[in-house]
Amino acid sequence: MAYALEDEFGDIIGKARRGHDLSLGQVASSAGITEAQLSQMESYALKPTGAQVHKIAGILNLNGAKLADIAMERWAPEPVTPGYDDALEVVTITALVGGWPVHAYLLVCKATNEAAIIDTAAHPDTVLQKVEETGVNPTIILLTHAHSDHANGLPEIERATGCPTYIHANEPKPQSTQQLRTLKHGDEVAVGKLSVKTLDTPGHTPGGCSFHTRSTVIVGDAIFAGSVGGAKISYTDLLSTVQNYLLSLPDDVKLFPGHGPATTVGEEKTHNPFF
Repeated sequence: MAYALEDEFGDIIGKARRGHDLSLGQVASSAGITEAQLSQMESYALKPTGAQVHKIAGILNLNGAKLADIAMERWAPEPVTPGYDDALEVVTITALVGGWPVHAYLLVCKATNEAAIIDTAAHPDTVLQKVEETGVNPTIILLTHAHSDHANGLPEIERATGCPTYIHANEPKPQSTQQLRTLKHGDEVAVGKLSVKTLDTPGHTPGGCSFHTRSTVIVGDAIFAGSVGGAKISYTDLLSTVQNYLLSLPDDVKLFPGHGPATTVGEEKTHNPFF
């Protein structure tokens, strides 16, 4: 397959190693390989053997079988097709930021045609063009977190749409034309007839959050297909909140991340080596 995951073996073990605050040398020594070999694996210059995958997985508290499926490119999530929910539509907007694809989303209430703009993919013109193309009526802007690839360009979108912007109370505040409105875990906002609930998913950032309505969650950089976001703040918080607030949802709930393909709760419970 042309492998489409945001994170593959090298990214996954690098994130887990840093999350456990282990050096290359510590993991390499325990795994019976050289530090240079492990560094090459993390940078995709060396493909591991099956035995090495399982050894490294054990050291990093990852699921070996799940990690092996990703390392050997045997798994990718089934595509999430439009029309899975007759009450809403998710429009994915992808732009290159620093050479890497990043997603913004339009969460559309089909009953009213009102929409939430979720993140900006740091390309306000691209987001606004998609709003015009789809003919939706944006009424609110929601930010999963404030990293530049997800929040830059916010002032341009605010000026063009007149929408209020919401962000988690614990998250650093990006540049804005207005006083940002804040959310905490469990808070709900309306998008047309949809009620969108805030779920705490910090760890990648202090106030990272996800937005859940019906069978849909926009998850930002909390979880990717087969991986998680880099735990720049807290590895423990990231894994525990994803486990408690996302992977506890029904298996058919769709997860739309800030990078890489959409997935489902069931796919991640079965295939994500962090859980």
